[in-house]
Amino acid sequence: MNPFYVREVKARGRPRLYFYEVRNGKAFRLFKSSLSLSEVKEHALNRVQASYKLTKKTIYTEDERLFKTLVVYGGVRQGTRNPSASRIMDLSKAVASLDEFSLQFWYTEFVSRYQRRNNLLDTYRVGEAFRDLYE
Repeated sequence: MNPFYVREVKARGRPRLYFYEVRNGKAFRLFKSSLSLSEVKEHALNRVQASYKLTKKTIYTEDERLFKTLVVYGGVRQGTRNPSASRIMDLSKAVASLDEFSLQFWYTEFVSRYQRRNNLLDTYRVGEAFRDLYE
């Protein structure tokens, strides 16, 4: 199985999460999200029963489902306007409860839209569609 990791960096003073998959010893960036690692820990990691290793700025896992869940949560959450605590909780519950088929669909949509131009704005419509469907 291929290892995955999510790393937080600061860009212009704001946190960004970069999502990587390691294949043949090389890391490939699959997605980027404008969230902090602390928010992902609080809302997404606490809802999923999976094994992972957590350092100060990185989440490492071999669990593909966990990685896909984190990508979908990052994509959905970053475009949310006026994020109240209850709305964030509802989104994290919806993402955590996705079945395998739905999780794969949303993961593929976020990753493919992001990789077309390496642009976060391309993923906002996917996040909006998810929120319209699951809220």
